[in-house]
Amino acid sequence: MPSISSVAAALFGVLWLAGCSLTRMDERPVHALSNVDLYQRLCSSCHGIDARGDGPVAPLIRTDVPDLTLLAHRDGGEFPTEDVRRAIDGRWDRRAHGARDMPVWGWELYDTSSRDARQERAVVDSMIERLVNYLQSIQRP
Repeated sequence: MPSISSVAAALFGVLWLAGCSLTRMDERPVHALSNVDLYQRLCSSCHGIDARGDGPVAPLIRTDVPDLTLLAHRDGGEFPTEDVRRAIDGRWDRRAHGARDMPVWGWELYDTSSRDARQERAVVDSMIERLVNYLQSIQRP
């Protein structure tokens, strides 16, 4: 009989893959999604549809999943644009707060079949910028 931890790990893997899929049933490429759809595709499985840290995978993550609507509030009223960008693309790893459970979208979004690395980086940077802009637009006081 499998242990509870192995069942939880398997469930986490299935939910994470389902929530982090880069294509939908309609096969739209991730770079063609609206800002909201991009957030929902990449982030909502953990952070929740309303970005309050209550996605279906959140209970399975070892650390608390942050409420992304309070980023500006927690940073003295100013949205921490560069910190958010670095967290999404993987350049900001808060080792003091434990292991990184969030996917590093800066690497995950790359199309490895692309022959033009500079153009691919521009596409990924654009998607990350759109996520940052969306998160800034949903801030609560």
